Amino acid sequence: MAHTLREVPIMRELREAMEDHPEGEMQTSPEQVQLLGVLLKTMQARRVIEVGVFTGYSAMGMAMALPDDGVVVACDLDPQHMAVAQSWWDRGGVSDRIIPRVGPAAESLAAMIEAGEAGTYDFIYVDADKEGYPSYYEQGLELLRPGGLLTFDNMLRGGRVADPEVNDESTVATRELAAKLLEDDRVEYSLNPIGDGLAIAMLKHA
Repeated sequence: MAHTLREVPIMRELREAMEDHPEGEMQTSPEQVQLLGVLLKTMQARRVIEVGVFTGYSAMGMAMALPDDGVVVACDLDPQHMAVAQSWWDRGGVSDRIIPRVGPAAESLAAMIEAGEAGTYDFIYVDADKEGYPSYYEQGLELLRPGGLLTFDNMLRGGRVADPEVNDESTVATRELAAKLLEDDRVEYSLNPIGDGLAIAMLKHA
């Protein structure tokens, strides 16, 4: 970490403030957020969706990696988490690049599709309820442009996906998504052992 992490002060402050949070493990690891930023800059991305905001660390990092006209549509079920995230985004000077959407993410994504936004997003980062991953995957592919990236956090689940005795709903859903990603010829795919496992799928050009 001493030779990896470049973290602006406000992001470090947010990360450290969440260390004692009862749900602090939900925060994306800083080295992973740094990778997301590099991917966004490499792609020259402007339109991003995040599914699962928690207190805003990853959305802030992605917003900082975008150009001035970039936007992150940040979807989260919990209005309290979103309010905390908004306060940090204000302090970080990125609120103008983030559009918060509170409510079930599947409904938010469906509304975006219905509004004619299919095929218009460059990048999607999903770090939310694992049982929802299969639907987020299909909705995400619809919202992405060809060549866009769809990424999923917690694909290793602390190693639980490799333990045959672990069969809770979240772990089973994660295994099912991993199997689908491996076989889905609509995407190019890579599973990366950074953080708790980051799946990266690129929507192929037709």
